[in-house]
Amino acid sequence: MSRNPSGSGSSGSVPTGMKLGYSIGDFGANLAFHTTGFYLMFFFTDVFGILPGLAGTIFLVAKMWDAVSDPIMGTIADNTKSRWGKMRPYLLFGALPLGLAVYLLFYSPNIAPEYKFYYGLISFILFSTTITIVNVPYLALTPSLTLDSHERSVVTGVRVVFGIVGALAAAGATLPLVGLFGGGDQMVGFRTVGMVYGIVVCLVSLISFMTVRERVHLAEPERTSLRENLKSIVHNRPFIILTLGVFLHMIGMNIMAIVVNYYFKYNLDMEPLIPVAFLALFVTAGASIPLFVYISKKTGKKIAYNIGMGIVAFLLIFIFLFGDASLSLGGTSIPVILVLLVLVGVGLSTNWLSPWSMIPDTVEYSQYKTGLRREGILYGIFYFVFKAGTALAGFMVGRMLDVFGYVANAVQTEGALLGIRILMTLVPMVFLIGGIIVISLYPIDADSHKKMVEEIEKR
Repeated sequence: MSRNPSGSGSSGSVPTGMKLGYSIGDFGANLAFHTTGFYLMFFFTDVFGILPGLAGTIFLVAKMWDAVSDPIMGTIADNTKSRWGKMRPYLLFGALPLGLAVYLLFYSPNIAPEYKFYYGLISFILFSTTITIVNVPYLALTPSLTLDSHERSVVTGVRVVFGIVGALAAAGATLPLVGLFGGGDQMVGFRTVGMVYGIVVCLVSLISFMTVRERVHLAEPERTSLRENLKSIVHNRPFIILTLGVFLHMIGMNIMAIVVNYYFKYNLDMEPLIPVAFLALFVTAGASIPLFVYISKKTGKKIAYNIGMGIVAFLLIFIFLFGDASLSLGGTSIPVILVLLVLVGVGLSTNWLSPWSMIPDTVEYSQYKTGLRREGILYGIFYFVFKAGTALAGFMVGRMLDVFGYVANAVQTEGALLGIRILMTLVPMVFLIGGIIVISLYPIDADSHKKMVEEIEKR
């Protein structure tokens, strides 16, 4: 194991400037990622003029492409050797293409209706590819900054705060900016927002490139194929456990997030409070990151993660019991729900923090077991799992709303209202409990990680 050229210890603390420069990249990534998640379907159908079924097909094809492109990008990054390291070059050379892809995604050219599907498909695949090129190596930089397990939690905590701010900006600023820039024309508004967001994403990626250095690396990285990399993952039990647990948590949390819109509109008859509900969740989540960094240091990453998700699962029971506007609560149902969502946000913070602070340790485990340090392929697959959990949650919500008899923009039946409450609470709770059980099997703690690193350095 070699030190970086500057001579700073790879096992020591990461300089504050490097932490901030690295973390700001997650603001751009989440701004782009969540803008498409929150608004792209609406943009395709109601602004650009693509039929809903064809718009859904675009999302399906893009996710199928992600399943291929994410691990491939991870392997490419692992086999990269350059003056800037293995991961950093892609922040430099991918920044401008990603910014341009964000702009083109919302450009809405004046073309014949029969060609709009193909434009949407190509532009979304271009966006998916460019964000993979930048974000897989970006996320894989974490284990290259330090070998200290707790310091990685601190770095991840700072990065996650920036990521939450990016998500909040996407959720709260996009539509007001569309109205501001468009002057009543949503097509013009989205096009301008796409340009502004594209510039921001490009700039923050370049800032991360300029401020970060890869401080932990192998002297001579081995060149391996995608097949060999995938084969090595089979022997990485901690990675498999972590990935499965995170997958279950992502399904549960995204089902809840998607159904918030329906729940406030139909069950509580308070559609204007939807942004307030998201702020209650995400602002509290961001503010709780330091708390769980501290808990993680005292109890371990696995325990901190399960505490956070346990809080969410427990509180969902109360939202189900008290979250019906028809209950005789003296008009207190909505305030009670908002308070409960604030408390849910406390636990939700671990779903941003813990997975990304735990996966770097699985990189050392892979190196300890196989002799290969494969950050790229591990982060590529891990990143895809996050996107797959989001996609599966959306699919499940759509199917289950049909089963419960939901009709858009209509007065819902009692069965449909009950179904929305169940989707908002009990269904996510089941997935969260499953994730907690799986994560409890995760075998790496601070002591075992320290021993692995010592053994690697001896070799």
